[in-house]
Amino acid sequence: TTMDISKQGIRYIGKALLLFVLLLVADRGIGYSLKWMYFNQKGEDFYYTTKALDEQTADLVILGSSRARNHYNPEILQDSLDMSCYNAGRSGCFLVYQRAQLDLILDRYTPKAIILEVTPYDMIIGEGDYDRLSGLLPYQHHASWQKVISIKSPWEKYKCWSAIYPYNSKFFKMVRNLKDRGVFHANGFQPLEGFLKEEKKEYTNSVAIDNRKVEAMEYIIGVCKTKQIMLIMVTSPMYADVVETKSLAITDSLCKRNNIPYYSFLNQATYDNQKLFHTTDHLNSTGADKFSREIAHLLKNNFN
Repeated sequence: TTMDISKQGIRYIGKALLLFVLLLVADRGIGYSLKWMYFNQKGEDFYYTTKALDEQTADLVILGSSRARNHYNPEILQDSLDMSCYNAGRSGCFLVYQRAQLDLILDRYTPKAIILEVTPYDMIIGEGDYDRLSGLLPYQHHASWQKVISIKSPWEKYKCWSAIYPYNSKFFKMVRNLKDRGVFHANGFQPLEGFLKEEKKEYTNSVAIDNRKVEAMEYIIGVCKTKQIMLIMVTSPMYADVVETKSLAITDSLCKRNNIPYYSFLNQATYDNQKLFHTTDHLNSTGADKFSREIAHLLKNNFN
């Protein structure tokens, strides 16, 4: 009968609602547990990202990829420049990430100066750079979060209605770093040990340029001008004969046009030494200290 069918329909709707409520409760419960784990990390990527975005208030902040994180020793810079320094470099994260990271840092405070480590491959086409913005999904408490996360995709903020989504694929890393394994480095710096055994090669790339990444650099320049932050761009050494790349040529012309100091340490005889490198494009701790002393000396002229 019609009444039985309508009762059946109500039962189905009731079951569907119950299932939805159970899923919502599970999502929130698991999501809050994952959030607690994330913000209680005792080392490595997530710990240093939170420190960079939510805690440190250094006068000088270093932005960049692993080439920033492994090359700039904040203690050497602090001693030489007489200003506090934090290394906010993050491995595998390039211009798009730094543009977003800067907005999130500025939600909280304004540093006096920023060093942006630029690489010969910063502006090349590659979707991976946008995917890595997922590393910023847990920071929804920042005012600029929606703006920066929409660079990855306009759907990200809706996906984050799920409390679990921001911590997707982070679980095993989080479990490992809940324990203090004693691998703390002051102010975000991560020195590398051991040295390179490979022969020197020529480095060039002819990959097409992504205009959105050029715009990301222009955005960083514009924000620093508006906020009166001194911006310095640096390309630290590589153990390679670097042929001029499109990405660095664009960086150079943007710096010239906007009156920004740009120091390139590529193809310098003083770094033609395998004992200073861990890999082709990463200095070891000896190389990093040598480079940090040199960059500190150069910056002294800018700050005085």
